[in-house]
Amino acid sequence: MTTQVGVGFSQFVDPVEAGRRAAEQAVEPLTGRDPDLVVLFSTADLDPRQVSAGVRSVTGKAKLIGGCSAGIIVSQGAYRSGVAVLALRSEEMCIAADVTPEASQDPAQAGQVLVRRLVAQRDKACQNVNELLLVLLGAQESEVVITEVQAMGDEVGPLCQLVGGGTVSPSGQIKRPLLLDGDTYRDAVVAASFLTSGPVGVGVKHGYRPFSRPLVVTRSSGNVLYELDGRPAFQAYVEQFPDSPELTLASFSEFARNYPLGLPQIDREYIIRDPSGARPDGSLVCAGTIPERAVVRIMSGSRETLLQAAKEAAIEAMQPLAGHRPLSAFVFSCVSRLEYLGQSAQEEVATIREVVGPETPLVGLFSFGEIAAQPDSPPVLHNKTVVVGVLGTPKSDR
Repeated sequence: MTTQVGVGFSQFVDPVEAGRRAAEQAVEPLTGRDPDLVVLFSTADLDPRQVSAGVRSVTGKAKLIGGCSAGIIVSQGAYRSGVAVLALRSEEMCIAADVTPEASQDPAQAGQVLVRRLVAQRDKACQNVNELLLVLLGAQESEVVITEVQAMGDEVGPLCQLVGGGTVSPSGQIKRPLLLDGDTYRDAVVAASFLTSGPVGVGVKHGYRPFSRPLVVTRSSGNVLYELDGRPAFQAYVEQFPDSPELTLASFSEFARNYPLGLPQIDREYIIRDPSGARPDGSLVCAGTIPERAVVRIMSGSRETLLQAAKEAAIEAMQPLAGHRPLSAFVFSCVSRLEYLGQSAQEEVATIREVVGPETPLVGLFSFGEIAAQPDSPPVLHNKTVVVGVLGTPKSDR
């Protein structure tokens, strides 16, 4: 039994042609038959329906999942325009893909139903025990996303690992950024399941370190932070920067991009929450929920620490492989890292490739919220983070 993976990339201007060319490159290493699964990522300047049509003209009726965002990641690097395609065929893995539309109407049920649909697609004779779930989410509120992801984690159990992120069109021109086969979706969850005998690994790092003293969340609701240490959150935040008198309500969003909030975790990476704005009442709006009575710290990072984090995430993802060859890698890096790093985003991808191996097929997105779950750890929605998922070579292929 064999498993084969290929990756393709195109920056052709016409979306159909771009999809076709990337798909042709991706299927070239596959011999014998069509792929079992195609993963398609494209940028928001290309119509995903047309890109998908180009890909499917090559891959036929193979299952296809994907989405579009502000930037894509592929073996060749990081790009703000283009199409990335990964094609996989396996006689050993149990592979499934499905979607739950209108997910925000009942987020918990959406997550549960999606996992059950994936399980229902499996061959009942499959004895593989290691599972990686690749999850893509549409434009939804952070509370909805967290509920969906937690429900998926509860349904699949503590041993399944998750990797994924939010796909969205930043300027709104792409109304339905998610893909399953030839259809596009917006308010949905799309996922692919890889059940394998080979090892699976997920790494999660961001590169931000504590800058301020600990602050207690004394009042919050969802993703709105009202009070820190019993005072308006904006006031408590500003007081941590006595040498920055220019920090005002109007300038807060730009300033806070480099100084997010961090929620400490026992023996794990801080969970980052990105403050996206300050309100006249002194509250802060964040890209993710912050519970009351939690302790937070203002964090800071640099180009060097962010690039080091990418390396560490890849190393963490590779550890379960214990020296075995990686089959493919999926990378989700926050879109804010793309903006912060600029041209150095190419270095972030290169750093990851050095760890997983330059020959390992790799695709990913600059995402709006990153999703990760490691063994015995519940799924978490991250901000400003890089998540790396790795599929190891199945036992029968070694």
